[in-house]
Amino acid sequence: MAPKVKYTKVGEVHTFEIGLPGFEKIVIDHTNVPADQRGGVAKQLLAAAALSCYSSALAGSLDARGAKYEKITGEATLGMGPNAVGQGRVKKINLEFNVDLPEEDDDIFQRVVKIMKQGCLVTGSLHDGIEMSYDLKPSYAAEKE
Repeated sequence: MAPKVKYTKVGEVHTFEIGLPGFEKIVIDHTNVPADQRGGVAKQLLAAAALSCYSSALAGSLDARGAKYEKITGEATLGMGPNAVGQGRVKKINLEFNVDLPEEDDDIFQRVVKIMKQGCLVTGSLHDGIEMSYDLKPSYAAEKE
């Protein structure tokens, strides 16, 4: 079982103790944020968790195959909608990634794209309840000039 994440709320400061090296905690300070602007934190954390897991798996897959990428960038877009009784839900998460790499690594990149259609631990866990889509694009050095 994974380590516990602990939560504390003191006033309008929410602290999540993660306990991982380099990622000890998340602090959300709503002290000076109007009440009507405080929503959306949890869904943004879900998007960040999906990006974190998927980008790590993507980098690991590229590394394992010897790809010489320079940079990976990603973005998550959430699709919202009601469930059967009208409660708001995250219905879809689309992850878009761009990988800067030399064109000679295209074969590796295309293999990795196929592998990554299964997602990672977090996104794969969401597949049963949330529609997931992945859009991976290469950016070759020759295209930058």
